[in-house]
Amino acid sequence: MLPEIPSMDDPHVRHLRRLFLAVVTGSFLFLIPWIAYLSVSLPSHHEVNQWRLAWVGFDGALIAAIGVTALCAWRRRQIFIPWAIVTATLLCCDAWFDIVLDWNSDELIGSVITAVVAELPLAFLLLYVARKVLRLTVTIAWEQAGRSGPVPPLSRLSLLVLHDDEEGPPRGEDAEDGTVTDRAADRSTDRTAHDPDAGREDTDREYNDDHRHRPPRRSA
Repeated sequence: MLPEIPSMDDPHVRHLRRLFLAVVTGSFLFLIPWIAYLSVSLPSHHEVNQWRLAWVGFDGALIAAIGVTALCAWRRRQIFIPWAIVTATLLCCDAWFDIVLDWNSDELIGSVITAVVAELPLAFLLLYVARKVLRLTVTIAWEQAGRSGPVPPLSRLSLLVLHDDEEGPPRGEDAEDGTVTDRAADRSTDRTAHDPDAGREDTDREYNDDHRHRPPRRSA
């Protein structure tokens, strides 16, 4: 038996959704003036004491993310999708900071080559595979739910694949009231499609049963 899925109309779910939207939207609006302020206030030159620790720590996190992503891929786990996205993001950040921070140094060419040959292609590969796996997962869920028609693109697909907003009722449910339909009729239809004589046998059986229980006709 499948676990009960909370409805989007549940008050607790709606409260969490409003809270999440408020936090994310507020963060977006806050960062716009903050970036504008940093662009005019930050100095172009700055010395730090933990430069080595910053880069070693970042590269350590990147290696750990790549390792976990590879492990999830080997074990064929769905959690590969978010880990692949996280790893791709870290690779893009690594390429960005390497190039920008080495802009006026002799190491710029090496940073550009590393970004173009290794970091950015690997990030693109991870994002591509993550999207493919996500698309395949959604397609399987779509078909198992009995949805008709092609699967919409991910950009237009509801957050919950089986949400009521998607067109077509789930398999085994009525289109209007959501009640479970008679699956025996579906089995009978499938059986008739595979065996043309099956429908005739069922009709003859019903006819014989009907006449067996019918009282004899009185003579005039």
